[in-house]
Amino acid sequence: MTRPDLIYAAPGASPVTATGFDPDAPIPGYYRMRLRSGGVFVAIRIWFGQPRDPLTGDLMDRSLRWQATANGNPIDLDRVWPQCAADPIDEREARHLVSLQRWGRETGHAALADPTRKLNPLSTPLQF
Repeated sequence: MTRPDLIYAAPGASPVTATGFDPDAPIPGYYRMRLRSGGVFVAIRIWFGQPRDPLTGDLMDRSLRWQATANGNPIDLDRVWPQCAADPIDEREARHLVSLQRWGRETGHAALADPTRKLNPLSTPLQF
């Protein structure tokens, strides 16, 4: 077996990463991650588009940018990318995680209602 003749320091050579993607270039889609150690999973959505007004929800006349939400709530992209890239999910699973948070608010389960709180497995129901 011989080594390739590619010189990695040459101009135009793409950087090789251990994960197989460029961490500086977000990939649009749905992901699952925990916002804190010991917390519950949340659905992360990443996309490139116009920002929404935080008060009214209307599209603002601003330049396009990378954006992220955690269970439908805006979150800083730098807080979730590239950590969330390790666990991509489909839209159905993302809707399920959002509904778990809504259910946690209705029933009073603090860790499900607020994903920044630590999960207590003795008082919080299992996530399926």
